Amino acid sequence: MQSPDTVHPPRKIAAGRGWRWCVEAFHIVREQPLTWVLLTLVYLLIGFAVSLVPVLGRFAGALIGPLFGAGYVLAAHKSVSGGELELADLFEGFRRAPGPLILVGVIYFALALASVLVITIGGVAAGAGGGLLSQPAAEAGQHAAAASGTVGVLLLVMAVVMFVVSLCYWFAPALVVLNGVSAWQAIRGSLSAGLANWRPLLVAALALGLLLIPALLPLGLGLLLWIPVAFVTAYTSWRDVFGQPEAPAPVEAPAQL
Repeated sequence: MQSPDTVHPPRKIAAGRGWRWCVEAFHIVREQPLTWVLLTLVYLLIGFAVSLVPVLGRFAGALIGPLFGAGYVLAAHKSVSGGELELADLFEGFRRAPGPLILVGVIYFALALASVLVITIGGVAAGAGGGLLSQPAAEAGQHAAAASGTVGVLLLVMAVVMFVVSLCYWFAPALVVLNGVSAWQAIRGSLSAGLANWRPLLVAALALGLLLIPALLPLGLGLLLWIPVAFVTAYTSWRDVFGQPEAPAPVEAPAQL
């Protein structure tokens, strides 16, 4: 673990490493699978209970999300260091840095909400500009085709915008608990690293999306392993992008004749 407030400049990683992040995360989970399943069961139960809270449930879930994300990251870090995982590791984020992690959740929720609102308002304005109801039938058909194209463009824009917003969050919990930085530093650092490494991150996201399909097939039981692999992928990517580079092995001097 690095000392507080020290973050190595993010390294730019090849796109193919995105798949390796998922593979490395799977190997970490495979070392202690039963404990990871236990952590995930408890996490899902807490998430379900929070979601039952009227009105505020979704907002509360967004606030505590980084706390659990940090717990998974710290558990992965502990496992890689040779430690034996326990249920308390899931709540380690609550103990280490609750304030900054909750603030990360607030910022991410605000960014996501603002993005959706702006895109929605833009879509409504574009639809209103078409004036379908006031046009003759022939022109209305043309406008309907144009409107469907506009919807496609808006969906593409929303996907891109939400991907960029997710880059603000991806590394943030790890940066808070493993680098000791503030919430704002973590958000900025995550965005900077994400923009520099959007290709491997996109590969990792697509890989996790494909792995989600078989995870859902056996009554969704595969999620008990897919979820920790997804969370631990945030750790393996942080280790590749921000982790302390390993010192090269010393080169032995040639023997003197």
